[in-house]
Amino acid sequence: MTILNGQTLLATAMSGLASTYSTVMNGKNSSGTGLTLTDLSDLSTQTMMNLGSNYSFLQYMTTNFNTLDQDGDGEITGADLNNIMSTMQSKGLTYNEIQNLCTSGNYDKTLLSTVLTYFNKIDSNGDGRITSDEITKFSYDTQRDEVEAKYKSYRASNVSLYYNDGIEDDTSSVLDTLRPNLNSTAS
Repeated sequence: MTILNGQTLLATAMSGLASTYSTVMNGKNSSGTGLTLTDLSDLSTQTMMNLGSNYSFLQYMTTNFNTLDQDGDGEITGADLNNIMSTMQSKGLTYNEIQNLCTSGNYDKTLLSTVLTYFNKIDSNGDGRITSDEITKFSYDTQRDEVEAKYKSYRASNVSLYYNDGIEDDTSSVLDTLRPNLNSTAS
């Protein structure tokens, strides 16, 4: 297992949200400083084409509109989006955010699968969110456990104390040099 990079998930989520927000803002029909729920649901064909693989981010923004509209003014503004992304950066991502925001992107899909499978173990503080640091710690701990399990079968009783490098000398002289005879008396 390689070390899992949680920053990849965070970067995927945040860049996808920012890109989708920007694309929809550029193609919206209404005036205003942010995106309304109507702006998110009534997209032009051109805007849909411009979104391309970011469609999952659009779905997330539509489904979670009230959460993203932090000030409750009926629009997701740049400030609202920045606040959400700051929260994601500092507090991590929930299971649903990972599932919804990280399915698109150009990264190792094994990372997503591993994080979703072991979400509760990775979430070491139990807050329902996982951070990049928690992912990295889980990865290191898993590797350490694998190494310990592998080498647990190696015991000192399985190791020879005698080493012969091919020299036909009296081996007792080597041992005597390393551990002088305790029975000899000093004069």
